[in-house]
Amino acid sequence: MMPQYGIKCFVCAHQDVWSRFSGGSGAPGWTFEAAGLDIEAFTETGAAYVHGQDEERRANGFVDEREPSGPFLWPSGYQKLAASTMATLFWAGDALAPQLKCRRTPIGGQAGSEHVSIQEYLQDSFVEAFGKLADELVDLEACLGFEPLNEPHRGLVNLHDFHGWNYDTDLHIGHYPSFAQALALGSGYAQEVKFYVKSWPFPTRVSHKSVVDPKGRSAWLSLHGKSPEAQHGMGQCVWRAHGVWEWDEQKKAPVVLNKEYFEIDHRPGREGNKIEWYRDCYAPFLKKFSDRVSRKSSRQMSFVEPIPNEFIPPWPAKLSENKETPKQKYAVQTVINTPRPANFVYAPHFYDLNVLFSKHHAFMSVNVQGLSRGMFVLKGLYFGAQALRRNYRTQIGNVANHGKLSLGEVPTVIGEVGIPYDINGSAAFATGWYDKQRELMNALISAMEDNFVGFTLWNYNPHNRFEYGDGWNKEDFSIINGDDIGEHSLGRQDYRNRSHEDDEMYRGGRVLDVVIRPYAAKIAGKPIRSDWDHRTLRYEFEWSGEGGGEKQTTTDDLSADKARLTEVFMPNYHYANHEIRVRVSDGDWSYDAAKQTLLVRHAAHSGAARHSLVVQICDQSEHLLKRVLERRQAGPPDFLFDLIPPSWEAWFDEMANGPEVFLFCLPLLTILFAIAIQFLV
Repeated sequence: MMPQYGIKCFVCAHQDVWSRFSGGSGAPGWTFEAAGLDIEAFTETGAAYVHGQDEERRANGFVDEREPSGPFLWPSGYQKLAASTMATLFWAGDALAPQLKCRRTPIGGQAGSEHVSIQEYLQDSFVEAFGKLADELVDLEACLGFEPLNEPHRGLVNLHDFHGWNYDTDLHIGHYPSFAQALALGSGYAQEVKFYVKSWPFPTRVSHKSVVDPKGRSAWLSLHGKSPEAQHGMGQCVWRAHGVWEWDEQKKAPVVLNKEYFEIDHRPGREGNKIEWYRDCYAPFLKKFSDRVSRKSSRQMSFVEPIPNEFIPPWPAKLSENKETPKQKYAVQTVINTPRPANFVYAPHFYDLNVLFSKHHAFMSVNVQGLSRGMFVLKGLYFGAQALRRNYRTQIGNVANHGKLSLGEVPTVIGEVGIPYDINGSAAFATGWYDKQRELMNALISAMEDNFVGFTLWNYNPHNRFEYGDGWNKEDFSIINGDDIGEHSLGRQDYRNRSHEDDEMYRGGRVLDVVIRPYAAKIAGKPIRSDWDHRTLRYEFEWSGEGGGEKQTTTDDLSADKARLTEVFMPNYHYANHEIRVRVSDGDWSYDAAKQTLLVRHAAHSGAARHSLVVQICDQSEHLLKRVLERRQAGPPDFLFDLIPPSWEAWFDEMANGPEVFLFCLPLLTILFAIAIQFLV
């Protein structure tokens, strides 16, 4: 069905915090069992933060007012015992837990059973599962390839400190034990743990300490009384069994026996060799995954991302290239020496972490990427809608440019990007006033267009509801909401989508007026500049002709004609009720409203190396006035702009890119006016 509509997709091997049993999504419960972890003990031992269990505990009256819950807590699970251990065993079980073995039926289908390392057991199961899926999808035209793993995390590999996490890279929120404390808790020992809450100007601060007491319960499965076939794990903490730590009964504290344990290999014959996660763990897995899913088709693309908020280190296409790259300082000091997967696509993720974490957006935005790398605070602050776009343009540009430095010329797609809709206390749900969400989304997409990177929006979820969002850890990212809105409903849909609510395709849409936008789908050359104004609907595009001024060498006139053809998507969502005015620098154009397509054919021998297109609606003034009236109708009755004529507001909206600038300047203007009156008197 997808090819009928020109839709392409790639399959994401999705996970967050390893599994839903450890507070995220992804791996099934039996993976914990294979490692010897007891999923029923995670909450009591602090081995994971599981939102559902936390909500149940609070509903039963176990609430400490000093310890708030919320959608921002789940990322802390990456540093807790369950998820960090599983990620470590998946990536480096051979090197860091060589004594942990698993029994399995051979993958090749041979009779009997075999014992393999925990790393081989987990990775082979994962790779083969998606390999089987790839075998079934191989003939589907719409499927471009696979993303081997969503938002990978190194676990404990290269853990530099047992007694504290990196505040700049690891989100400190909620109960946040050090790894030494997590080890003790997992084995049943009580610990006094810091509790972090949101703060300003730093993201979080320590609110207090509280005792987490498992009361002797272990997060590890016992081997006692079980047959060899039913035994899983090592009967105790896997890291204790490997001599990483021990409990000091006299001091009532965990004692780390090997501070460098997660930095080096512990396999016989390889003892002491340094481990680097990207080079020694991630890249070999990517190669293994890519080889398997491409077994029946060599056309499968590999959509590869680094750890979130990190730049990928150098990974040359040919291993003899870039001998100077170890001197770089923007990423981990390494060079990946595993051959890159075929059909490589760089697919990092991007979010505004300040908005994501604070669930707030007003007039100021923050360059979290820069601040986390030592940028001066005032340099990382931006004010206003246009500055928000510049902020995102800078950050996304850094992501793309550093990818180019490390990888060379490869396609770049922002593999996951979006905004939370429940910002500012979810006020928009009650009012339908989604203008702040609109500002965020427009700046985000515009910034990606400025950097000419592809992107996939997170997410489209018709099961999204005002009450519980996307149904996962209180997140609310869907561009569509499925609530039935009636006359007496408490919720309201986006007022800008009101004229489209009767259309099933757009019903429940949120900020669709900036999500659905013109873009050049096929370009006869290379893009130079793209800009679209969601208020005026003016679209501008410039591209290089790639030899458009030279004599065509082909004898096929049809092919020569197509080689000069640029195809632009012109969505009827915006343009169906408008007459458009088109201006091109050279050549000719045609517009098919039914197909939502504008075709531009640049001149064959114009000599122009640069071509341009401008599209405007003929009734721009009337359209802007209509937008103002829509906003007034949706806004509160005492809205400040009710005091001025709609035409003034339309003019100011066009000049200042939004009424926020006027509201921001109004106090200053009032003061100046008062001073002027005093002088006149």
